[in-house]
This record gives sequence, structure tokens and C-alpha cells, in this order.
Amino acid sequence: MSGRVGGSRGVLGLALGPLLAAIYVRKSTDQVGVSDEQRSVTRQIEHARQYAAQHGWLVGEECIYVDDGISGAEFVKRPGFLRLMNALKPRPPFQVLIMSEESRLGREAIETSYACAFR
Repeated sequence: MSGRVGGSRGVLGLALGPLLAAIYVRKSTDQVGVSDEQRSVTRQIEHARQYAAQHGWLVGEECIYVDDGISGAEFVKRPGFLRLMNALKPRPPFQVLIMSEESRLGREAIETSYACAFR
């Protein structure tokens, strides 16, 4: 589990309460015949929620972004990814993005996404 943290500090550099976190999960292949509880994206969300709770971060339902059965090489046809990218402007509604690993965003998208999110 990893979290990218952007700025949420007050004038004196002190934290302004709990950080708001977003979760992005992706599984590149369909899991036909697998129950919802056993699906990879469901487990990724559960683990991300636990990770957020351990750090005292809050996760709103509207800040959970999911792409199930979509390759990381695909960027145009990923509704969860597109919704995440659209949420970044003009300013993200969260300070931390949690993913099971950075490759969930895409094989080459992490640097671009991080730069967009926290500038």
C-alpha cells in the first residue's frame, strides 16, 4: 500500500486536521465467476481503507475510484481513472491518494498524475 501526500498545512506549517484520502484501484483482467467479496478491486479497497484508518486519514465514498477489468496501458477508456483526473482540477478534494502500488494508475502515468495533482 502506498500513499502520495500533497500539502495540507496551515500558515504555521501545522496540520489542519485529518487528511482527506482518495483510493484508486484497478485490476487489468476480468474476474468472471468470482464473488464480489473475492474480487481483487474489492480487496484493494478494503486494504486501502485499513491503511487510511491506520494513518488517521478520512476516505469519502465519492473519493473511491475503480477500474475493473481494464489494462494499465489503456487511459481513454478507464472511467475511474478519468474521474480521478477530473477531480484534480481546479484543486483535488483530497490530500492523499492511496493505491496498492503505483502501477495501478498505469505503467507510465504515475509521474504525470502526481505532477498534476500536487502542483
